Amino acid sequence: MRTLALVLAMAALPVLAAEEVEIDGRLHVRNPATPPGGIETIELEELWRLGGEDGDLLLGLPTGLGVDAAGFVYVLDAQLNQVHVLSPDGVLLDTRSREGDGPGEMRNPSDLIVWPDGGIGVVQEYPGYVIRLDGAGDPLPSLHPGGATEEGGFGVLMNGRLRGDNLVLCGMMTRFDDEGQRIRRNYLASYGEDGLERVAYVENTVLRDTEQAPGEKDILQPFALAWALAPDGRVVIPLDWTRYALRVVGPQGGLERVIEREYEPWRRTDEDRRFLLRLMGVPEDAPPPMELAEYEPTISLLQGGVQVSENGEIWVLTSRGVRNLPEGVLARFDVFDPE
Repeated sequence: MRTLALVLAMAALPVLAAEEVEIDGRLHVRNPATPPGGIETIELEELWRLGGEDGDLLLGLPTGLGVDAAGFVYVLDAQLNQVHVLSPDGVLLDTRSREGDGPGEMRNPSDLIVWPDGGIGVVQEYPGYVIRLDGAGDPLPSLHPGGATEEGGFGVLMNGRLRGDNLVLCGMMTRFDDEGQRIRRNYLASYGEDGLERVAYVENTVLRDTEQAPGEKDILQPFALAWALAPDGRVVIPLDWTRYALRVVGPQGGLERVIEREYEPWRRTDEDRRFLLRLMGVPEDAPPPMELAEYEPTISLLQGGVQVSENGEIWVLTSRGVRNLPEGVLARFDVFDPE
């Protein structure tokens, strides 16, 4: 039996769980290093299993999963370029899309968005747009963030989320200026189904010579990989690499609060660096393709380190959340209440 250890950073009892201060007109909720609610261990119960060596379903590389309003489960297979539709109890019902460039077909999928009515959107990494299928699996017009691809440039999409009527996409748009320098806009923004941007929650512009190799922090920006969308449309976004701070932004873009916690950044070990290079596919005797950071990102990036539950709780997986755990524990999360 695998378990999750939940570090309850906000307790229901009237204890000194956090200090609330106002800085530049914005509320900062400062939590201590030690959670007043203690540690709660939750045992996980397996409900059903699909795939595996003895299973009927071949799974290549599942990278996205979503559930519609009726409880049907959708699994994106980025290797086979398909979306599997499962019943609430795990029975395979349908397989949608395939590899290709035609209507409803995909290449290089990176994430999956599920509409309440069973319609799906496959986030295609490059060229960056969302491939739409209706609840029956028939193609819908694709969603191109910002409209058609910008002339002289190219767009990349990393991930997307939908809750309520707030569709949020994260990506980058790159173009070249007259002197050959690369200009890249990184963004996390809300979009309408016409592909037009409504609100930019985070954006930055990077100008650099094309011969200059980017560093790890340039490529793996915290807001791009660890953000989460709450049921009410608010967006929870990590602030930076080593500081434990989350911005909570309203659906229309106003900063509502900053949630902080005392935290000592995790200094990377040699094994941490070797693991990261293996993940990149770099041979053991080859030099790193980029400058690696001295510290692990405080909010885990590659594991989707921020999630928001249906009741508004914010779950955070830190750099210590998968390290030095008791035997049988899968992960340790910090859990904050909606405030």
